[in-house]
Amino acid sequence: MCDMLANNIKISRKCEGLHAMAHATIGSAEVFGLHHAHAMTGEAPCWDARAGILWWIDIQGQRLLGHVPESGANLEYALPSMPGLVVCRRRGGLILGLEDGLYPFATENGLGARLVAVEADDPRTRINDGKPDAQGRLWFGTMDKTGAGAPIGSLYRLDLDGTLDKVRADVRIPNAIDFSPDGSQFYFCDTRTHRIECFPYGSANGALGPAAVFAAYPDTISPDGVCIDREGGVWIALVDAARLERRLPDGSLHTVVELPVSRPTMPMLGGSDGRTLFVVSQRRFLSASQLVRQPLAGDLLALRVRIPAKEACFASL
Repeated sequence: MCDMLANNIKISRKCEGLHAMAHATIGSAEVFGLHHAHAMTGEAPCWDARAGILWWIDIQGQRLLGHVPESGANLEYALPSMPGLVVCRRRGGLILGLEDGLYPFATENGLGARLVAVEADDPRTRINDGKPDAQGRLWFGTMDKTGAGAPIGSLYRLDLDGTLDKVRADVRIPNAIDFSPDGSQFYFCDTRTHRIECFPYGSANGALGPAAVFAAYPDTISPDGVCIDREGGVWIALVDAARLERRLPDGSLHTVVELPVSRPTMPMLGGSDGRTLFVVSQRRFLSASQLVRQPLAGDLLALRVRIPAKEACFASL
């Protein structure tokens, strides 16, 4: 193993056989806190370029949170049940995934009436993670909210005509939902499998091709949320690993970001130039001594990166 330092980025090379593998490492000193919300489970960061707000959620705290980078202002809205996603809506405002379905939200008048019921007759489940494709279809998952970890969740696609299609059943913890910049690939992870899958994606009809393993991890590391940059690099939050990874479209490791929190849950690129990498994380499951050592756990963090966000997508409903 040999290491070099260039522009505050550590370059590590590991030689295995005839092939040399290299990746950059960005130290935790480059990561800074923005919104000290102390979320139990911070999740689903969403950059709203129209409003200049980074939206995110606190699942167990039942809060919609927002941060305005330009002014430093922080926003907070109480919700009636646990949220699982927040995405930008094409007609304006946001779409929130709450325990029983999808709801509109606008800062002027708050939460609106439910638009789509999702497993509303099953008190065991809630929505978890989701993003729209370039056409406006909304992909999202559901999971067991009882703590039993049963495989009773599903992966859904909400089509442009309002049809809700169940694409996969027997899901434990749906995560890592996103699309390549050209819309040709779909990413998904059932976190308990410890691997991220990649599927050919039919943008014309929302159909998935056969799955391939994009990245696999040991049982001690759980891949969670992802975001994808303009060059197709996949930024991955790794729970219990205290780091983010950026992997190239072929799955090879390109960059590691060391974090001051052990349980990051999702990254999101945004900011005025698309080059701020926001990161949310979790306080839940940390002991009192761990929380003392990780004072930024559950807060909104950020760092600056070179490659900007891909073009934004909006939910059509």
